[in-house]
Amino acid sequence: MSVSDDQVRLDIVELLYKHREDNATRFGVDRAIIQDTLQLSEKQMDINSLYLEDKALVTLSRTFGTQWTFAKITSDGIEVIENKERYADKFSFTQASTSQIQDENHENIRETVSSETIFPLQVTDTFRQARDQVRAAKLSRSDEEKIEKQLRALENELQKTKKADLGTIQKDCGELKKKASWLSPILSRVVLEGIKKSLEIE
Repeated sequence: MSVSDDQVRLDIVELLYKHREDNATRFGVDRAIIQDTLQLSEKQMDINSLYLEDKALVTLSRTFGTQWTFAKITSDGIEVIENKERYADKFSFTQASTSQIQDENHENIRETVSSETIFPLQVTDTFRQARDQVRAAKLSRSDEEKIEKQLRALENELQKTKKADLGTIQKDCGELKKKASWLSPILSRVVLEGIKKSLEIE
């Protein structure tokens, strides 16, 4: 069954609105979770998410200019959802019907989009992007292999979350900084979050 762009836009904003108070909303909702919940093609999800970002109703998190990974509703988006009639002329999608999202799906997402689940997704996505950058850097085969090995070691340590060893994280970050300091902007956020988790700092 074909779904209109207006309905997709409303479904995305409604989903983000309902989950804005969850623990994970400092990052937003992962793109894979949005796609699975709303049963959208990647193309339709991206086109409509970019439209919503352009209208300042959602923010899309990217790492180093790559494909967006998390979406989060803005204060303007909240205002539109809470006052649909007032914005009907400006945003026609507010008058669409939301048939895609069921309450039980929201409960499932609330459990899925927890800090315990979202961080491993962030780690995986961040290191995938870092590896893409390494492959695009046209390094010697030897240097590329050394950097990728170091990336794997750091990724594996961060995936341990609360069991992660700070000394190992520090050592791996130091080695990477020597070999590929240009990866720091990509890795810094997820490394900092991993350190907080290992120290059990919220």
